[in-house]
Amino acid sequence: MGSFATVYKMPEFLPPNAERLVRVNGPDIKVGMYMSFPDRPWLETRFLFQGVLLTTEKQVSEVRKECRYIFVDKEKSRTIQTAREPVPTETTAPPILKPIEREFVAAQKAHVDAGSQIQENLKRLVAGEGINVTRIRSSVKSCVKSIVTNPNALMWLGRLRNKDNYIAEHCLNVGILAIAFGRHLDMSLDELEMLGMCGMLHDVGKLEVDQKILDKPSSLSEEEFAVIKGHCLTGRDILSKDENMPKVVIEAAFGHHERMDGSGYPRGVRADSLDLYTRMISIVDTYDAITTTRCYDKSRPAAEAIKILFSCRNTQFEPILVEKFIECLGIYPTGSLVELKTGEGAVVIDSNRNSRLNPRVSIVLDEQKHACSPLIIDTSSEGSDNAERTIKRVLDENDYPVDLERVFSFFKEQGDSIPS
Repeated sequence: MGSFATVYKMPEFLPPNAERLVRVNGPDIKVGMYMSFPDRPWLETRFLFQGVLLTTEKQVSEVRKECRYIFVDKEKSRTIQTAREPVPTETTAPPILKPIEREFVAAQKAHVDAGSQIQENLKRLVAGEGINVTRIRSSVKSCVKSIVTNPNALMWLGRLRNKDNYIAEHCLNVGILAIAFGRHLDMSLDELEMLGMCGMLHDVGKLEVDQKILDKPSSLSEEEFAVIKGHCLTGRDILSKDENMPKVVIEAAFGHHERMDGSGYPRGVRADSLDLYTRMISIVDTYDAITTTRCYDKSRPAAEAIKILFSCRNTQFEPILVEKFIECLGIYPTGSLVELKTGEGAVVIDSNRNSRLNPRVSIVLDEQKHACSPLIIDTSSEGSDNAERTIKRVLDENDYPVDLERVFSFFKEQGDSIPS
């Protein structure tokens, strides 16, 4: 049986900026071509193909199966002369429009506003009232604006958690991470807003789960786990009551625990049958849960969470999306605790887009892992003069507790002292 595109007659699709793109039919697609768009809006495709340099015959084969034709950007395409020629496989991330220090004020306001709106709307739901979609959407817009400018500022703030309000904090952070993920995939502003709303409302169903079950420190019984699983259906029902609630937001609340192999819940359907927003939220939700301390499990380092996601591609999560999410986070995600070759401990405060192995960090532990006065350094510049102050390995935050609020405050003060 042929692909969906060949079996069903589809309307002709004209992508944005079509005048600078070349339409290439399936049999003529080759390694080295930069595919800007498939033969229909990319959100409607089964795989995430937009903005991809085709570097292997396997990729080309997958595209041919999925599409009758594609739109190629000749300027971004490359002629691959030999198998040895290095070809970049990573999607080019959108540019940073403002240094992280300059984005902190706007990011903090967006973070506070979004957090307040989530908490207010959760209280409204508990009181039997509806969600104020207009205010939630406004808060999401502010988050999108900040993340488009510089995603690291809000992602930093997402690391500062209130342990006494897990559901609200989790929803907020999933929304932030999802928007950053979508930015990495070059999604439009409207799509980023929808994605942010999906993240910030995906777990509203947990409001009706008995708090004793949510806070239980030991293993759940089968009956208790059945109650937990019910939050997806409850979330769908809560959000469906509002006629202004976007359909994709409702679907994300209902399907974010479905898995690629059909082992998820509540329906046990294959995740590749779900829309892209839900599949993305599923990955982000899992990552945030792993890296956050909960009543029944301590947080784990971002690096470990990344390994878990990667090991679960194909079985639980869509492989391409997992890989793109890892690209989005970077080798050392913002807020990670690392050890330098000097033995000092440092918190990653800003990624280095030109050298992902060498981010900016704030040294917070001395060689004996004792707390010390923060010192901000750029590990990429340290390499030339002092190679020892480069990253050696990732540390477990549980073994070396660090006051991230203090780190953030110091970093922000340094930025405030820089003349505009």
